Formats: sequence, structure tokens, C-alpha cells
Amino acid sequence: MKEAHKLIENIDKIKREDLESDSLLNGKLGLVYYYLCLYKVFNKEDHLQRIEKNLESVFTNIEKGVSSLMYDSTLENGLSGLGYVLQLLIEEKIIDEGYNSQLEEINNIVVDQAIELIQNNNYDFVRGPFGILFYLNYVDSKPLVNRVLEALFEKLKEDKNFLFYNEYTYIEGVHIGYAHGLCAIIKVLNDINDERAEYFVRYLLDRLMNIMKKNEYQIIKDKKYYLPRSIHKGDEFEKGLNYRAVLAWSNCDVNFSTLIYSLNEKFKTNELLTIANKIALESLEKREEKHTRIWDHRFYFGSSGVLKTYMFLYKKTRNSKYKEASNFWYKKTLNFLTESTIKEHPLNFLNNLPATALSLLEFEREEEFNWSKILLL
Repeated sequence: MKEAHKLIENIDKIKREDLESDSLLNGKLGLVYYYLCLYKVFNKEDHLQRIEKNLESVFTNIEKGVSSLMYDSTLENGLSGLGYVLQLLIEEKIIDEGYNSQLEEINNIVVDQAIELIQNNNYDFVRGPFGILFYLNYVDSKPLVNRVLEALFEKLKEDKNFLFYNEYTYIEGVHIGYAHGLCAIIKVLNDINDERAEYFVRYLLDRLMNIMKKNEYQIIKDKKYYLPRSIHKGDEFEKGLNYRAVLAWSNCDVNFSTLIYSLNEKFKTNELLTIANKIALESLEKREEKHTRIWDHRFYFGSSGVLKTYMFLYKKTRNSKYKEASNFWYKKTLNFLTESTIKEHPLNFLNNLPATALSLLEFEREEEFNWSKILLL
């Protein structure tokens, strides 16, 4: 039996009763999403039953007024995550279209939250307005997408050098990667058919290229890093640029590479593709912990997220070096799975076993399930 199947069987045995959150990226909705992905691959009745059981638990908590979803609208922890899962279940005909009325209620709640977050200078993806915008665009709610874009353009009118500077403590600064930063913002806007979204995509790509042209790269522990983790006001970092030796789905310079390969053709240029390829190829040499800060298997900032990153690059380029890198990080992930170092609940989708299992399964089957679209890959 292949390793992914062993892990899937182990996940099936884990009790979910002490998984307190109902959310998409770390709670019971994450299990609904995980089993939906498996159901689409294997079409097993057991997976369908697990979808229904976990969804019922979420609805029960909502009816009792004790669900964590009631206090948040973000993709990671809130109602837009619920809306996204419900839309997928409707598309797969697992639930009927009667849920569309609930989706409309969710949409009207989360759009107000997205605009409020923007007004308060939060530009996060997983815990901010861009995850909500990703959801609203996915369900094709054009009037509400329009409201969010209007709020963003108001910010640009206020400041011609606007660069999505987060004022929230946990993400203060301009972040670059997928979890909290510009790569996520560009990717979400890339998928929206609107002149304002197109303007922001081109504007932000230019800003990122200018950062690299002015600063080239930073050498940390004998390796090159082309983009900072984040940009800050004040004098804590030279030129405000916070470079770190890191390789991760959540935030690293290779996010720029996968972003460029995922863009609509109208945004791609030879210059962008050249630097994206250079960054990605040079990253292949980063395998030690001191260069990657990887010490566990999780998707968020561990080995399975890097495995998926290189699988994505191989699919886009067919360069065998990325396939070799995928194989390395596949084996590394299996090694990490023999250790128990992650504090988060084993059923936490993004920060423990489910997303890791899906990454391993894709690698072993050599096919793409499109499950990581929610994580912009």
C-alpha cells in the first residue's frame, strides 16, 4: 500500500470530537473539504458519509449558536469558508440548490466584513479581505466583488504609493507570500475579470520587480533570497526589507515563481518569466533547515507545501529538476510523519495531516486533483 493511503487510513481513525473549530482551514469544514476531495478521486460511499457527518456537526453548532464561524467572515476561520464549501457541495450535487438562499445571506455578511477590514488596513488572504474576495469571485457574486474593488480603489486614491500595508499587529507590514501577502493579492485579482483588478495586478507586479531590481537579492547563510518576507516602516530592517532564510508555501520568494506561472497570459512577460524561473531553479539548492526553516510535514510552512510547490512548477514547465525536487520533499515529508512534533490537532487541515495527505496522494498518483486551488496553487 502506498504511503498516502496509509496516512488516509490513519486520518480516518482519528477522533474529531475534540476538534473545537468549525472552520475551513483548521476545523470541521476542513474535514468536509478533505473528504470531498477524496470522494471526487475515489467515489467511495464512506467518504460521502464522512462529509455528511462533519457538515451536520457544523450546522448543529450554528443552530445552537456555539459555532466559531459565527464570529468571523474570513476564509480560514469564518463564513466565507462555509460558503465556499457549500458551493462546492452544490456543484457536486451532494446538497441541493436550496442552500443557495443561505449562500446569499453569507455573501451579504462577508462583503461588509471585507470592506471593514480594508478600511482598517487589513489586506490578508487567509484571515482577511482577499480570502473573502476569492470566495465572492468563486461564487460569481459580481455586485459584491465590485463593492470590494471599489473599497480598494478608494485606498489607492488616498495614497498614490499604496502598497497594502497591514496595520494589524499579527501581520504588520507589507507581506509578500501567499498566506498574508502580495502574491495572494495578485493571484486573487488575476482571476477577476475587471479593469480595476487588472490595473492592480500590473501595478503590483511592477512594484515587486522594482524591489528586486533595486536590491537584487540578499545572501543569508550562503544562499540567495530575492524577495523579503515583509516590508516595514521604521529602521528595524535595512531599507525596511525583512529578508529571511525560508522556503514555504506561506511566504517565500518561490511564491513569486508559482504566481507568475499561474497568471493569465496577458500579464506574463519575458522579464517576469525569466526572474520567476531563476528564483525557482536556485531554490532547488535549499534543502537544509538553516536555509528553509522546515522542521515538520505541514502544508503551511513545512515540507508538504514545498512538495506541492515543486509539483506545480513541474506541471507548468516540465523541467525534470522540479520533479526531482518533488521526490526529495516527498521523502522528507514521509520522514517528518514518523515524528510527532506538531501541536495543532491532527485533523487541522492546513497545519497538520489532511493537506499533507492530499499532497502525498497527488504525488503518488501523478495527477492533479485541483484541491489546492483554495491555497492559490
